[in-house]
Amino acid sequence: MHRAPSAHDCSIPSPPAARWSGLVAGVLAALLLVGCAASTDYRSWERGQPVYYVKGGDTLYSIAVANDLDWQRLARWNGISNPRSLKIGQRLRLSPPSGATRTARAPSRTVSSTSSRKAKSSAPAKVSRPTPAASPVNWRWPLQGKVLHRFPEGAPAQKGLILGASIDTAVKAAAAGKVVYSGDGLPGYGNLVIVKHNAEWLSAYAYNKSLSVSEGQRVSRGQTIARVGPVDHRQPGKGGHLLFQIRRQGKPVDPERYLP
Repeated sequence: MHRAPSAHDCSIPSPPAARWSGLVAGVLAALLLVGCAASTDYRSWERGQPVYYVKGGDTLYSIAVANDLDWQRLARWNGISNPRSLKIGQRLRLSPPSGATRTARAPSRTVSSTSSRKAKSSAPAKVSRPTPAASPVNWRWPLQGKVLHRFPEGAPAQKGLILGASIDTAVKAAAAGKVVYSGDGLPGYGNLVIVKHNAEWLSAYAYNKSLSVSEGQRVSRGQTIARVGPVDHRQPGKGGHLLFQIRRQGKPVDPERYLP
């Protein structure tokens, strides 16, 4: 299986000196570095709107996860009735068509001024964020390990929890559902599993050493779906880590608000 390049293993081939001048080689290296480091090198802009061209191994779910979108809206914007009908080279819009608008988010829950004052006086400042609606999904931790980075403190770009564990530790499904993606074709995620729990909720498990499930497979809560991979493939002795995400309508949410 071909593994997608990660932030740790981007490499730049040296062009033959006989064919390339120093200037051309420098420009080529700079372009390769940008392409390796950027997470949106697969995205284009047409008439001010972001579009995506489907590559081999892509699924509607993986494209939606990479762009923080709800797969159902992505399908609706592009007139897709069958999520499995994607074709290589197919152009997908990543925003609503002209005249359409994004579905408005539900208004935040409000609390009375009295209860708000009580919360401020009795609860730590760190717990001052609004509490989301209860999830219908019965969540569990994907593994027993140390939380290295929380959401979104420290590393907001990762949009999930980074959990530290020994290499080859079993990664468990956080809830029952159907595997909608299992592969390494999404830049920056390495070996990735995405599980769909219902029309609203997904969970994603990235940076794995190996995958134990295939696309279309149904998994139970607590079933092994992958194995933890190393933090740095060049230094496996440093231990392993897992990127764990919970997504609601395509948007990453703080997993610790839903985990037991």
